[in-house]
Amino acid sequence: MQSPFYRIFTEQSRWRQVNEQLCCQPHIALEQDTQLLKEVASGKRSPIFRVWETTQCLVVTGKETRFPHFDKAAAILADEGWPVIVRNSGGTSVPLHPGILNLSMIFPQHASDPYSLDDIYMALCEPIKLALESVGLKVDYGETPGSYCDGRFNLNIGGLKVTGTAQKLMVSPPNSKGIKQAVLAQAMLMVEADAASGTGWVNRFYQLAGNDRQFDPLVATSIYDCIGKNTEHGELTTQLRKALFDAFEKLIS
Repeated sequence: MQSPFYRIFTEQSRWRQVNEQLCCQPHIALEQDTQLLKEVASGKRSPIFRVWETTQCLVVTGKETRFPHFDKAAAILADEGWPVIVRNSGGTSVPLHPGILNLSMIFPQHASDPYSLDDIYMALCEPIKLALESVGLKVDYGETPGSYCDGRFNLNIGGLKVTGTAQKLMVSPPNSKGIKQAVLAQAMLMVEADAASGTGWVNRFYQLAGNDRQFDPLVATSIYDCIGKNTEHGELTTQLRKALFDAFEKLIS
């Protein structure tokens, strides 16, 4: 018997698949998810599977903007080439740059839909898991102690984190389609990335912003470090993009 999360793929109508290339304005890339979530919540747009990249930035949560020296930290990091962008979902700061693939699944949920938060996370991770398995990698779910944006639905390779996840729910306005809320489930996949360096920038933000928390740079890795060292720059990211859409097609068929 299939797990309940598979119904998220098969019972939604007319999934729109969006394969976006590099966005040079990170705040626009993040705002796009929020705008799409509003449109799905109101019944104006069908469910979306979106894969995208952005130029270098540090994406933080609303909670982290309340750190005592947030404004100072954001100004310093912007001068150092890491503009700080605020996202609407939970977790902790994450570094983004070309070579890190972002996956957004946005879909409506009706009162009769049985999906739990865990089902949503499982659905988000499944195309990533299948894509990584297609290139010969064994992937496990689980927390990665010491990592930033940690959670039970990290994807790990050999105990090292390659994917972090988050989600946001938006209550729907009154509508004729019976939509109760819309779901935004987000994941970031470190394909061609220096995982230790990225953690270092998250730690620098926390230090500058006046928060004592620090993360372990040795508990994450990238797909490149696992299998890609004989590939040309950008080749592995392109390969994983295609693998994600191939996996998604199988899940919705």
